[in-house]
Amino acid sequence: MLSVTVLIAGLALAAGIPQRNQLESFSGSQFLCPEPYGFFADLEQCDKYYECIDDIPKPLLCEDGKVYDEFKGKAGHVDPCDIPYVVDCGDRLLMQPPSNSSVYCPRLHGIFADNKFCNKYYTCIDGLHTVTECPAGLHFDRKTGTCAWEAAAGRTNCADEKKCINDFCCEGAQDFVDGEGRSVPHPAFPNLVDCQKFYVCHNGINPQEASCSLGQVFNEETMMCDYPENVFACANYYKDNPIFDVVYDDADGDGSPDFGVRRDFSQTSIN
Repeated sequence: MLSVTVLIAGLALAAGIPQRNQLESFSGSQFLCPEPYGFFADLEQCDKYYECIDDIPKPLLCEDGKVYDEFKGKAGHVDPCDIPYVVDCGDRLLMQPPSNSSVYCPRLHGIFADNKFCNKYYTCIDGLHTVTECPAGLHFDRKTGTCAWEAAAGRTNCADEKKCINDFCCEGAQDFVDGEGRSVPHPAFPNLVDCQKFYVCHNGINPQEASCSLGQVFNEETMMCDYPENVFACANYYKDNPIFDVVYDDADGDGSPDFGVRRDFSQTSIN
């Protein structure tokens, strides 16, 4: 398990502070090689290290956003640097100033939180970012660089990003309960333009369009597909469709459909 100092180092990277000019005291003249050969960490700056050859230290600097990994250094890696979330910097919390000005990547390399949305973060490599969304109910944890439960992440001044299709968003559907007070993990909602179609909020967050079989409409009360006569607002949805004449037979001439013998239209196509 990473120590507290690792987490502090990770925060120092994400915030870009404290910083040291990368040219300041960079000669290495004050550094004494512990051994004649090998890579060794600077005593104060986490992203600075030395390559010792014949007891002569050559100062080196990790790419912006990475820090020196002593384990990689001892193993002889060509690039002994890695992101702070997997490296224990101890008390070596100084960092070089950020060299990248991207909104998503304050440094060339690293993992960074989205300041607006709690459930998003960015992985940056050479200043280019990829976005990742935490699973439903989790927030990005700045201390560990991973997704965690909201209480553990402790994020403030941010919110979960709303997911929308057309004009429909799943905002507020995470805690949806039905008419009997039962929790509904994947609630469904009507498409206000088309009675046959509806939206499903997977895990209460991610919207997906869906459609009832031909001859049916979405029933908001049951969150299921149903016959039009059972959904008052959609009772006449198929009335002008010629293949449903038998269903909308106005036998008494009062202008309202008299639903007759119903047949299965699910395999019927409309040309």
